[in-house]
Order: sequence, then C-alpha cells, then structure tokens
Amino acid sequence: MEPSMEEKLNAVIELCEKGDPEMCAFLGKEFYYGWNVPQDLDRALRYLTVASESGDAISQFTLGFMYLTGRGTERDQDKALKWFLLAADQGVPEAMYDAANILLAKDSEKNRDEAMGWLRRSANAGYDAAYDMLSDFEDE
Repeated sequence: MEPSMEEKLNAVIELCEKGDPEMCAFLGKEFYYGWNVPQDLDRALRYLTVASESGDAISQFTLGFMYLTGRGTERDQDKALKWFLLAADQGVPEAMYDAANILLAKDSEKNRDEAMGWLRRSANAGYDAAYDMLSDFEDE
C-alpha cells in the first residue's frame, strides 16, 4: 500500500530533523512557498538555515531574500549579503544581482568595483535586471 502524503511528509520532516541537508532544502522551500503544506515561515527559516549551512545554493539565495525583506525574520542586510554572496559564488544569477545591490547601498564608492563584477556575472548568466542595471551605469 502506497504511503499517504502525510506519511511521506512526516518521513521527510524526520530526515530533516536528523540533519539531512537535502531534505531540509526541500522542506524549507515547501514551507516558504506553501507548496503541498500550509505556509510556515518559521519552519522555512529553520530548514533553509540548515540547508544553507550545508551549502545548498538555492536555499542560501532564499534565506538571503528572507533576511533582505524581513519575510519570516528580522530584516538584516548583513546576513542577507552573506547568504547572497555564498549563493552567488555558486552561480545563482539572482544572488549576484542582489549582492551587488546591497554592496552599492552600503557604500557605493567603496564597493562599486565588487558590485559591478557581480552585476556583470549576473548579466552574463542571463539575468535581465542585472543587464539593465549595467546599462544604466554605462549611460552615466
């Protein structure tokens, strides 16, 4: 007999609670977006943190977004930047773009070269918003 959806979910939760980073990445996204489960941002934060600390790039990006927006946690630009940079290093174009924006907001003169590097990488990866932002800088 096929296990029920609830039984499957409980098995995945049990694996995550035992520290399985893949299951935590899966559950973090499920609870963040409310896919197949009621949305629960506290659980999303907890599970995405475990997955992020284990190196899951998409979890790092999502966790960075949570800290940037204050969705499910306190807003914390420094934590957002930390997670965006880790995800950016793994090739997530949106994280590259968001890291560049934070760097520019923190100190545009000091961080301009680093931010422009992330914007170029993001644009080269096909992220249109980064390309548009680069075009704006070049027009100045």
